[in-house]
Amino acid sequence: MQRGYGCAIMNPDIQQKILKFETFVNDVLKEDLAQLEQKLNAKNADLAEFFQLKSMITTLQSNGFDKSGFKTQVDIGQNFFIEAHIPDASTILLDVGLGHYVEFSLNDALVIINVRIKLLEQQIANLRKEIAKTNAHIKLILLGIRELQGFED
Repeated sequence: MQRGYGCAIMNPDIQQKILKFETFVNDVLKEDLAQLEQKLNAKNADLAEFFQLKSMITTLQSNGFDKSGFKTQVDIGQNFFIEAHIPDASTILLDVGLGHYVEFSLNDALVIINVRIKLLEQQIANLRKEIAKTNAHIKLILLGIRELQGFED
């Protein structure tokens, strides 16, 4: 491969274009990518919470605690625990959004939790697609910059 003198001294117009592309990648695309990854992490945390809640409800039902109640320890902060007695665990309060809670039977709560899990899984899949698109845009622009600089793969 031969290189001419043009590689050492670059056209100022090309340098300006490269600078614009690099600025776009760093200021726009990488910021978008960071925001998408933050949203993905939040959705994954929500999904884990719903799976944990579903598991807890299933445990309550399979052990009969939903009818007989149970004793537990509750963390009141800074690793201080108090003992609590739950006499009736046949219903649960679920956050339905905007800080509102609705009381549901455990079976109804499981139905709602399963719907929320499916919704979160769809949202996670969509976020992963957006992250892949953004990564592809970044790679494409970086390849374009390399081409403008006269490099070949």
